[in-house]
Formats: sequence, structure tokens, C-alpha cells
Amino acid sequence: MSFKRETLEDGSVRVSSERCSFTYQRPRPGVVFIRIVGTDRGEFGTAPMDELREDISRYAPIELFFEMDEVTGANLPVQEAWTEWFSSNRPALKSVSILTHSKYMHFTAEVVKFFSRTGELIRVYLDPAPFEEALLRAAPDASRFIRK
Repeated sequence: MSFKRETLEDGSVRVSSERCSFTYQRPRPGVVFIRIVGTDRGEFGTAPMDELREDISRYAPIELFFEMDEVTGANLPVQEAWTEWFSSNRPALKSVSILTHSKYMHFTAEVVKFFSRTGELIRVYLDPAPFEEALLRAAPDASRFIRK
């Protein structure tokens, strides 16, 4: 399966396929807000992680915010790839916040957290309020990323 990478008018970057998309927005240096939609079956390879390479090289440790309200699934190889990436990049990460309303994706994120051995570096939220508070602490002007 193929995918495309595009820079949008507002400067954000979207990596997308027929079933899934990752949109990367950077409210300030060292803070990346990532909205994921759909089901990731591995069609992107390492592209979603590679998109963070420059942020890490320029601004480490960085803060990541994943909004996964519209994620319908991620296969096991994708979960394993993120687990390995979080584990390998732990020193370059200040914090990782993950928001999802799906109990299945919440469980999936908790499994990735556990097996990445990152401790409390990763926080998984079902309630948007503490996720949004963390985002606004990291980037006070990031309110435009919060869904109303």
C-alpha cells in the first residue's frame, strides 16, 4: 500500500493512506501534536516515527501529544514498532500524552506503554480535560488544536 506526505497550508504535515492519516502540528519548538485517524495496518512503515526525527535532533527532549479519538485500530506490528520507538527514544522524550475515547485503543496504548518500559513518561487519557491541560501547559497557544 502506498501513502503520501504533504505539507498543509497551515504548515502542518500529513502522512496519509486510504485508511489512515497522521497529522503533525507544532505549536512551538519541542512540542508536537499528532492527530491520528483511521486504522494503521503498517502501510506507513517507519514514516510516522521518521516525521519526528528533526524535532528530536533540534529540540530534545520533546513533548508529544497524540489525539487518537478517531483511531479504529492498529495491528500488532504497528504496536510493536511504536513500543520499540518509545523505548529507543526515551532519553529524547520529555513526555508523551495519548488521548483516546476507545477502550480498545486505551488498552492498546497501555500495552505499548508497559512494554516500552518508559514508566510514567507516557500518560494515557480517556478524559480530554487533563490531556488538554497538559497540552496548554506545554504550549499555551495550542488551544486551536483542541476539539470543541
